[in-house]
Amino acid sequence: MHAIESADIRQAVRRTGWLAVLEALVPEALGPALRRPGRHVPCPVHGKARKNGRGDGFRLFPDADRTGGGICATCGAYPDGLALLQWLFGWSFPEALTQVGAVLGLTGAPARPLVPAFARTGTHRPHPMQAQKARHNLRRTWCESLPPSHPDAEPLCRYLAGRGLDAAVLNPRVVRFHPALAYWSRDAEDRPICLGRFPAMLALVSDANGRPVTLHRTYLQPDGRGKASVRSPKKLMAHPGTDALTGGAIRLFRAGASRHVALGVAEGIETALAVHAMTGMPVWACVSATLLKSFRPPVEIERIMIWADNDRSGAGQRAASALGERLGGSLDVHILLPPAPVPVNARGVDWADCWLMRQSGSAALSGA
Repeated sequence: MHAIESADIRQAVRRTGWLAVLEALVPEALGPALRRPGRHVPCPVHGKARKNGRGDGFRLFPDADRTGGGICATCGAYPDGLALLQWLFGWSFPEALTQVGAVLGLTGAPARPLVPAFARTGTHRPHPMQAQKARHNLRRTWCESLPPSHPDAEPLCRYLAGRGLDAAVLNPRVVRFHPALAYWSRDAEDRPICLGRFPAMLALVSDANGRPVTLHRTYLQPDGRGKASVRSPKKLMAHPGTDALTGGAIRLFRAGASRHVALGVAEGIETALAVHAMTGMPVWACVSATLLKSFRPPVEIERIMIWADNDRSGAGQRAASALGERLGGSLDVHILLPPAPVPVNARGVDWADCWLMRQSGSAALSGA
């Protein structure tokens, strides 16, 4: 492995933001500053900074997600994340590079969980306290999760195997496993009530620009043999920007590494993984028909394959057609419907169902 260079760090951190890196390395010491970039908080090194006893001598710069920098009224200014970490930990410059490189996955050393810097604004902004609470819950949930390869993530592995996806390669920066996630509902008087804790598959939902926005949850049975027996086993967490999901997706695979490479889009995570297993192409999950209809591909993508659901209601087909019409003028667009018939008493059939039928030998797909 070559030595980590500052240019490597700068390039990698553009995709995650410095706030995510700082959250991973110093979640406790910088917690107040990370929640309020640009606002004064106690100095993480010496606490109170002023003679009047007010502990407000430190702040991260307002653009800290881009620069990683901050300033203490007593200790001085640190223009970027590397300088800030050297000050906080007493690291040398090479040590700071190595530690940040580990968080970003640039070294072979075990990396700490990288907490996404969830989007901070939308066109329609919620109340600041609501947005702050949403970001806190998202970060906490992510920090409590495990990579899919962890021995304790067996329920997730068993769930995917039950869908014929036991060979699926999951990016731990996009898909993770929560061993006991609370399931909240509402009682008869519309008060929040926790109905229990379940293992869950978490997936990072990014906006059209690739910035993390929220988490999608799939609640599972304790042994992973199917989804949990709750009213809505698939849910999105509350997120800071009310319109930030428009155009976004769960970016399960790297796409756009070279031109003329097709990008596939589907509604569900399992469907996207199944299409990838069948074709090898990168496929992103748009969560729902509504978000599929609004999807905006990266500028470097020239060909879109829409792997539509065949719903008895027609919702999946209409969403795919709407997306195809919107993108068809500038991109090479293809819409593919599952060749299998809709089973009796089923609301529809998707490509994940077709893949499972192929794996079980109960049906054959042609031209997939």
